[in-house]
Amino acid sequence: MSWRGLTGVGAAPQALAELIELESARPLHAEAPADNAGSLRVLKKCGFVVTGRSSCFAQARGQEIACVHLTSS
Repeated sequence: MSWRGLTGVGAAPQALAELIELESARPLHAEAPADNAGSLRVLKKCGFVVTGRSSCFAQARGQEIACVHLTSS
């Protein structure tokens, strides 16, 4: 499956909103790379707020990166 045709059409926020609706546990926590504006935008659009920052190891990059921690109630 290719995500290229879904970029910019609201698929990620819709999918996340549906997942949030299915999960009853609160608060929800998320983490995204600080340089991934798209992921951060989707999380914020779905009600997540930034609660902290740290460094974390990114397996795909093979190095430590800046991470943003978010929480939704």
